[in-house]
Amino acid sequence: MREVRFAPALTSRRINAGLLGGAVLVADQISKLWARTALADHDLVIIPGWFRLAVTENSGAAFSLFQGYGAWLGLAALLVAFLILVAVERTRSTTELVGLGLVLGGAIGNLGDRIFRGPWLSGAVTDFIDLSFWPTFNLADSAITVGVVILVWAARRT
Repeated sequence: MREVRFAPALTSRRINAGLLGGAVLVADQISKLWARTALADHDLVIIPGWFRLAVTENSGAAFSLFQGYGAWLGLAALLVAFLILVAVERTRSTTELVGLGLVLGGAIGNLGDRIFRGPWLSGAVTDFIDLSFWPTFNLADSAITVGVVILVWAARRT
């Protein structure tokens, strides 16, 4: 009798990507919890005029694009997470595995905000890192960005 699988099997590559993604998720959620409590009534200026920590809510995607499409962005994050777990098995290097793990953790970190901070995947994502020359972001956004840069770099090397 043939076995039917409904989910990707757990392999060492998926476990490793999941562990890295999990570490990103935990760091992201802890930092957002800290930001929502410690910065609720004031900003923390690190370098005046250049770098501060200030809580904002983003119902859109990166750079505040697609405001009001939170549920669709949440579904996209779920799809990305699934596709990463599939793609992990096709990686050719540890570098690609690291890139995929970072993107996975960042996507799930922001998805967590969409799930728990609003109705049906439409909650706003907590952003708090404010560089004066760049849109406000969070650790999940950073992990996604670094992960994508790593993946592009790895692809160009081959």
